[in-house]
Amino acid sequence: MRRLESTTIQGRSGETYSMNTYPADMRFNDFIAGVYILFAEEQALYVGHSDNVDMVLQTSKVADTLKDQGLSKIGLVRNGSPTRREAILSDLSKALSPTLASL
Repeated sequence: MRRLESTTIQGRSGETYSMNTYPADMRFNDFIAGVYILFAEEQALYVGHSDNVDMVLQTSKVADTLKDQGLSKIGLVRNGSPTRREAILSDLSKALSPTLASL
């Protein structure tokens, strides 16, 4: 995968999460589970989670919406536990205040 950088991102709770960022046109391997953060420059557009991040990002409706919003990079916090991903999603959403409520 063409990683741009590895960094940490802080949630509202103060907890930090390891995150890799990738180019906007990145195709992920099948079944990579995690919390994804979609950015337009440094502004969070959307925060979500999935058992298969690539499948979510490649649907035509989502791809068109993100293109219109100026998607520039994708952040990924890998985690296989749906319960843990929900907690991370909530924490990061509160900290980042994404501009899109849904995709």
